[in-house]
Amino acid sequence: MSVIKEFNACMTTFWHQHQAELYHFLLARTASPDQAADMMQELFLKARATPDTFCDMAHPLAWLYRAARNMLIDQHRLKKEFTGLTDDMPQSRSDTDPVAQLERCLPETLQAMPEDEAWLIEQCDIFGRPQQHLADELNITLAALKSRLLRARTRLREKLIELCEIEPDGGSAVCCHKNMN
Repeated sequence: MSVIKEFNACMTTFWHQHQAELYHFLLARTASPDQAADMMQELFLKARATPDTFCDMAHPLAWLYRAARNMLIDQHRLKKEFTGLTDDMPQSRSDTDPVAQLERCLPETLQAMPEDEAWLIEQCDIFGRPQQHLADELNITLAALKSRLLRARTRLREKLIELCEIEPDGGSAVCCHKNMN
């Protein structure tokens, strides 16, 4: 028996065994009998396009389900409507980003903090020095340094809210500024 005849026999038998469940799988996700039938035909053609490997697969049904899911995903992506940008749409300005605007307020906020806390924030968060190096320099444990840094960051946040009149959103991000003079 030739390879093509073997494949046809294998594929036909397998397809007849699982055709109904694959159709119901697609129908449940498309809610359209015509669309499910079209996708079944496409799925059959995909399986037929792999005559060398389909019948030798350990789990050909899993392969068909994966191919069906991929077809559903592709179809969903094609249905998405995208709104094009027009030339008259206002462009967002990067300097209006609230976090970027904090740069103007940060130096005076740091000056209003206790000197040791301001120094710690500058060293760790601005200059990026490793915390372990700072702990060694201050002759304290890393845990103690992290505790001090947490206190300093908490005070910085409070001072930013007070002095820069910012409003944090529900998380820890900055929502908006009331005053950035």
